[in-house]
Formats: sequence, C-alpha cells, structure tokens
Amino acid sequence: GEAFIVQADDPSAIAFNPAGLPKVTNTQVNLQLTLCNSYIDYESPTGEKTSNESEWQPIPAFFVTSDFGVERFAAGLGLSYPNGLSSRWADDSFARYVATYSSLSVADVSPAVGFQVNDNLKLGAGFNYYYSKARLESMMDMGLAMGAPGAMDVQRVLKGNGSSWGCNFGAIYDINKKHGLALTWHKPYSIDYDGTVSAAGMSQKVKTTIDFPGVIVAGYAFRPVEKLKIEFNLDWTAWQQVDDIVISYRIPGAPPTIIKEDLNNTFAYKLGAEYLYSPQLALRCGYIYNENATPEETWRPSLPDANMHFFMAGFGYTYKQVTIDTALQLVYYEKRTIENNVDMNEAISSSTIDGTYETLAPCVSVGATYRF
Repeated sequence: GEAFIVQADDPSAIAFNPAGLPKVTNTQVNLQLTLCNSYIDYESPTGEKTSNESEWQPIPAFFVTSDFGVERFAAGLGLSYPNGLSSRWADDSFARYVATYSSLSVADVSPAVGFQVNDNLKLGAGFNYYYSKARLESMMDMGLAMGAPGAMDVQRVLKGNGSSWGCNFGAIYDINKKHGLALTWHKPYSIDYDGTVSAAGMSQKVKTTIDFPGVIVAGYAFRPVEKLKIEFNLDWTAWQQVDDIVISYRIPGAPPTIIKEDLNNTFAYKLGAEYLYSPQLALRCGYIYNENATPEETWRPSLPDANMHFFMAGFGYTYKQVTIDTALQLVYYEKRTIENNVDMNEAISSSTIDGTYETLAPCVSVGATYRF
C-alpha cells in the first residue's frame, strides 16, 4: 500500500525514502513492471450510458544500489514514472470536445545517498531529473457556426516535451526494535514544454509550463511480533501550488489558451502490513484512501478525479540471491456527478460532459531483486 518510508529496506528506497539506503547491503539491482487499466462508466443526465476505451498500460521501474563496502553509507540510482498513465474516449463520444486522448508521462531519474548517523537515526537525499512528454487530443466542432453542430468535427492535437530538476530528503528514526518514525519531502517543480498544436492540416508552435506539487510524507511503523510489520503513512500533497496551464502561441498577438486548475490540497492515508510466513516467503497487504483534488468547476473526463480507495495484496519470495515480488491492486473511485462548463465546452461545441462517472482500475505488479 505504498506505506514503506519507515521500512525502506530494498532498492526502491530511492523513490520512497533514501534514508533507508544504509539498510540495503552490498550491491543490489531491482527491476519492476506494473500493468494498469481503468474502466470508466459514464451516464448522462438523460440516462445514456457509455464507457472509455480501456487499455493495459505498462509502467516500468529500475533501481540499483551499493554500499561500496563502506559501513553506514549507501548510494543508488533509480528510474521510475511517478506520472505515466493515459486515458482515451472515442472520437464521437460525449467527451470529444474536451478530450479524446490525454497522456502526461514523467520519467524520474534519481541519484540518491543515505547515511546512518547513529544507531537510531538515518538520513538520505536525492536529486531528481524529470523528463516529460504530454499529448492532448480533442475534436473541434467546426460545424456549430454554420448551423450544423457535430457534422464537421476536426481533430486537434496538442503535444510537447520538457524537463526539470528537483530534489528530495528523508529521515528515519528507530525508537527501538518495535517502533520507528520517518519523514520525507519532495520539492515541488515545474516543467517548461515546447511543442505544437495542429488541426485541419495546420500546425503552430506553442509553449507552456506545468507545475507539479510538493509532497510531505510522515510514517510510523510497528512490529508487534518478530514476523509482523505494520506501517502507516500520511501523505500531504500541496496541489494548491499548481497554477493554471497557460498555452502560449508563437504567433504575435495570438491570445493564450488557459486551462483552469484550481486544485485543492489533499491527504492520502496509507496502511500496509507484511508477515514473514517463512524465511523465504513474505505475505503483504495494504489499503490507501486518497482524497479528491479537483473541484467540480475544473473537472475533466481526461482525469476522472474522485475520492479513491486502493486495495492490494501480494507476496515476496526469496531464493538464494533473488527475491521475486508481486502484487495485485484494485482502485475504486467513488461515484461522482458532474455539472460544469469546463473550458467553455458547452458554449463552443454541441456537447456537455455533465453526468455521473464511476471508475474501477486494476493493476498487477511484478519485480525482481538480485543481490551480488
């Protein structure tokens, strides 16, 4: 359940809490692959029903760590994708004038180090190099002005890429063998994108900036018996730091396109447990409750944000120098009813996104760690 910042005892500590790196002895390499899908059901105010075009999407990750033969120190390098999913609606769907395809992928390359200050305290820090690609497809209702709404749809494609730097810090404090605390902070960052917008055979150069919020996570771990670990993490995400997305055109005098955000800060509550069934087999389960960040006024079907419940279970099996980890995850989005005119959709097209949305997202993950 991502409740891992106190435990943080494998190479993925680079992403969760670099203060855990001194726990990762010798040299270790970790590879992970997660497959996710989302099933979104929509019902209009008049009772018409439709669904998104679902597809399984791969999310890889890679981590390598080493203590270089030095006590109380370890370092590593990670590649992960904190943002990497897309959503798709049919080109003739109710959502076509807001979004038919949306993708925002962010690759995070992170070198990190960790130090064990004393028997109780560990500290860690990492740099983050972010590389991102964004793509937004929608339809334009060219027939509306001629009295034939929906009869002359033209595809509009906005795409771009950019990069940025960030950093993160973490600390772990072991009170005793049964109790531990941790704290992490990921610095907010902004990515400047250069790209193009194209429609009806014409293309223009554009630029924009997308903000990504800072995240603070506090954790508490408890080991009631030797074989059982229980951890709780509280995540606070500063979504209010995210400004509106302003798309500027390179043509002199062309007014910018503004995508309103107005997001709310959120908490996520994460609970995870690991039971060591045998020296080789660890059984795990977890639960997350994640608050909705998007108000109704700026809600879009490209990201059907709602209060979310994550349920997951998995296991880890160790044989000699190799550990195989696997997990199943089911994400349930609470039903959400929307009535808005986001992006002036109802004024410039013949459609509306008003209605009720229900989303279910399954994921399956597998990873392998090799210890040299």
